[in-house]
Formats: sequence, structure tokens, C-alpha cells
Amino acid sequence: MGNRPWSSSLAMLALLAACKSPISTDHCFILVAQVTPAHPLLHVGDTVTMRATFSGAAPECLPSDTTAAGLRWISGVPAIVAVDAVLGRLTAVRPGATQIMLVPAGSGGVLGTTFASVLEPPSADSLISLIENNTPDSATVVLEDATSGVVRSVTLPAARSTCWNTPLSDSVHYSASLYLAAQSSATPIGAKWVAHSALAVTHTWRVAIDPQGSALPTLGLAGLSPDRGC
Repeated sequence: MGNRPWSSSLAMLALLAACKSPISTDHCFILVAQVTPAHPLLHVGDTVTMRATFSGAAPECLPSDTTAAGLRWISGVPAIVAVDAVLGRLTAVRPGATQIMLVPAGSGGVLGTTFASVLEPPSADSLISLIENNTPDSATVVLEDATSGVVRSVTLPAARSTCWNTPLSDSVHYSASLYLAAQSSATPIGAKWVAHSALAVTHTWRVAIDPQGSALPTLGLAGLSPDRGC
């Protein structure tokens, strides 16, 4: 059977029509609740009750019941912040930070979210530094206080670690250098500050020198919770 020119023309018109059709998107894939207070800061033992408002959200995107009976509150780490799932009352358990989420009762999906932080007690006056050299080379790590004064320094052989318990400063600065093979001097690989606001949440910090394949190792810094000693 021979080709019919008009059949290919109809196919092209159908394709053009399809290209002009609007693409369907799920506009409800958004957070529809504003939770307050946002980013609450608590001390151990403090309590605060969360609230949710749905003003401005498209009606079709709201859960069927936006009263307390139809909502549930969840703490990402209940050991840091416990929560009454129905009332939304947070209780600070120990220093750290965790996500607080609002979800519909009996179904999945997050309606709103924020983070709650539990501050260190005012009496806490020490800094714990967990130093790890995870490379096959020797490395030096230096800790400085807010005035740039050197507090501690150590040179670790390959795959070794140590722990420091030092006085707390308003802020602290970690820097690291690596002794690469066939080089007579150390190669700086990074430096990072821990600000006062971060020290208010945790006094325990993991300082890790991690290999990166063919690239230079990197200096990683992460606050840990719960706090712990050496």
C-alpha cells in the first residue's frame, strides 16, 4: 500500500496539539500550615505549646479536619524534645536540636514544620572535641579560642583519634593540615569556626579529616547530641 501524505499531516497536527496542552502539576505538594512559635529556643525542662494556622492555603489542599482532633505533632528526636502529639506541647529534655512536624491524623504527609533547639545549661563551661584522622597520612589539628589564642594542638598518625576537654570560649576555631608523602611541609586542608549560637546548643564537636579519593582530604565539623565527655 502506498504512503498517504494526509495521514502524516494529521499525525503532525495531533503532536502539535499535544504540545500545546497544559502540563498537569500537583499544586498541593506544599506546606500548608504555618507553625508557631517558629524555631523555639528552650532550656532543659521548659515547655511551649505549638500552634498551627492555615490562612492563605488553597481549600482543596487542606486536610479534612484542621482542628486539634485532626492534627498530630511529631518530634524528630523525642530524647531531645518530647511532644504531646495532640496538644502540641513541647518539653525540652536535653541539649540539642530536632525537627518538629505537623501531620494529619491517620495519614501521611507533612503540613508544616520547624526546628526546636534546647540550649546548653548556663553552668556548662567545657568544650569536648573529638578529633579523628581518617587518612593514611599524619595530620595536625589546632584549636583556637575567640581571641585566636591557641588552646590545643595535636599531630595524629594515620587512622588515629583523640579527645580534648578544654575551657569553653565565646566561639572556637579549628584548622587542620596534612603531611602528604614526599612533601617536607604540611599542606593546609581547611579551617572552620564554631559560632556562639552553635555552642549554645551543643558543646561536643566531631572534627574529622576524611579522605576524598584522588582529591585532598577535607576537614569535617559536626555538633553532636547528646553531649558527652572524653
